[in-house]
Amino acid sequence: MSINKRVERERKSHEEDDILQESIKLKDRFNHIRLYPGYKRLMTQFDNSYKNLSGKIVLDFGCGKGLDSLKLLNAGATVHGIDIAENYIEETISLARKNGFTEKNFNFKVMDSHNLEFEKNKFDLVIGNGILHHLDKLIAINSIYKVLKPGGRLVFKEPLADNPLLKIFRFFTPRARTEDEEPFSNKDLKKIIDPQLWEVDEVLFCGIINAPLAIITSFLFPKNPNNLILKFGDKLEKKINKLKFLYSWNQYVLFDLKKK
Repeated sequence: MSINKRVERERKSHEEDDILQESIKLKDRFNHIRLYPGYKRLMTQFDNSYKNLSGKIVLDFGCGKGLDSLKLLNAGATVHGIDIAENYIEETISLARKNGFTEKNFNFKVMDSHNLEFEKNKFDLVIGNGILHHLDKLIAINSIYKVLKPGGRLVFKEPLADNPLLKIFRFFTPRARTEDEEPFSNKDLKKIIDPQLWEVDEVLFCGIINAPLAIITSFLFPKNPNNLILKFGDKLEKKINKLKFLYSWNQYVLFDLKKK
């Protein structure tokens, strides 16, 4: 598959179809999918990446409409953000300016994530929220590695591929995803991290039980995400997630890596 053609399809999906907004609408319909206990723990860990960034140079890898970039700016970082969609970059710049930041604090531009146009060893931190599965994963990871400082961190949260119930859900919600996106399979998890290049600080998984249950409880108890079904599911999920061969049956993975 041509990388250039893939990038152009992704660009169209975001600039013309606003696939990001479709995804947000879907999650709003099934709101417990963002409120079950395991997901909240994973996101707490992810949000910790936005703290104590004064003086740090950070890359928001696939900045979308700028919500994560704004968190980074508020944490004191100098923020560079890239995305394939020009309209997203324009929205991100507008959001930053409305919140009192200037070009001294940020630099947002359209860029292909496979080929980062930054000098080597530039960034203290690269953060990505659901972007790598839209790309050739290995090419993107290697590109990130080049622009990170030695000892710099890569933190990314990505969807996983192999839960059969979530596969069915994805099949019936095609408007919320792009043609080329590929959630992480068990094979991807095994090969994506080169131990000669990266030190793994943290890997978290969530959703093997509670992601499918959360879809159901969103309808059964829409105003009660703290329900007994999801509490019981969380206890079961903690036990099942001790089995490595089932990791890719979760909804999400969070990687926290350090460049050697």
